[in-house]
Amino acid sequence: MIKKIIVALFVIVIAVEGFFLYQTYSNSAKKFTGPMEKITLGAEKSLMPTLVWIAESKGYFAENGVDVTIKEYDSGRAAFTSMLNEGGLDMVTVAQTPVMFNSFDRSDFAIVSAMVSSYNEITVLGRRDRGITKPGDLRGKKVGMTKGSSGQYFLDLFLSSNNLHLSEVEKVDLPTSQLVSNLTAGSVDAISTWQPHLYNAQKALGGESVIFPTRKILRVDFYFVPNQQFLQNNPEAITRFLQALTQAEEFIKTHKDEAIAIASGRVGLEKDFVSSVWDDYQFGLFLDDTIIRTIENEAQWAIQNKLTDKTKVPNYLDYISVDALRKVAPEKMLIK
Repeated sequence: MIKKIIVALFVIVIAVEGFFLYQTYSNSAKKFTGPMEKITLGAEKSLMPTLVWIAESKGYFAENGVDVTIKEYDSGRAAFTSMLNEGGLDMVTVAQTPVMFNSFDRSDFAIVSAMVSSYNEITVLGRRDRGITKPGDLRGKKVGMTKGSSGQYFLDLFLSSNNLHLSEVEKVDLPTSQLVSNLTAGSVDAISTWQPHLYNAQKALGGESVIFPTRKILRVDFYFVPNQQFLQNNPEAITRFLQALTQAEEFIKTHKDEAIAIASGRVGLEKDFVSSVWDDYQFGLFLDDTIIRTIENEAQWAIQNKLTDKTKVPNYLDYISVDALRKVAPEKMLIK
């Protein structure tokens, strides 16, 4: 009996010591005392960069010694174009299509990690009052999309998968921010785009809209892409940045309702809507072979459709930097 009591007391002492050690570590982790690394991030104002919104809201960037200034854009393509051509941004959030198009002409950027993937992020939405109720009804119609974006690539995949020739629709190039207004004004009959623009179009048109299932024809990924100069000169900043996002990833897993509330408030969407589409997104850092295959497929599409004057697909391993993710979360570095 005495022996059992001694063992029990020993277990309690170990548990208490472990608790205080954890508390000491946890508190010290929240008190970063070294010099802060600065990053100016161009981010699309949508659900795709939710890891960023969570890290911003919960103070994870500061906890990891990184001072992040966020500049908002209506698309990843717009942020990416601004970083490459105007400067003032160290890193952006962007999908694969703008990365692919720019890779034909320059190599001053690199993907350091994906942050989310979704098979339901992009689709085609049409106006019922223009006679559109099924994919075949798009023949002879005007479809708005943003040239050089994933919306353009998805539209071609969607048409082909529904036995429509690309020449059977009239594509109208519009800034992402003007897609919904042109659709509601009647300048176009349908749009190919992503959230929250699809949601805003549904709200604007009410029962007169039809949104087509994606049928999982494209996995849309969103990446963190710094310019090469910042990547080479500030590796510690990027490592700390990704470390903050691993905390955001864990928060999403353990505090789903609060994460939804943060994301919906940050991008100005109704919480009920965000809840309804939340499971369409797989939030978390990763690099995998599908990233390379998808961009290669898009590059071949661009060449075949003469959207570039180049004739050779770049080696996309040259456009991926694995060092930061390997340090932060080596189990998520899945490129073979």
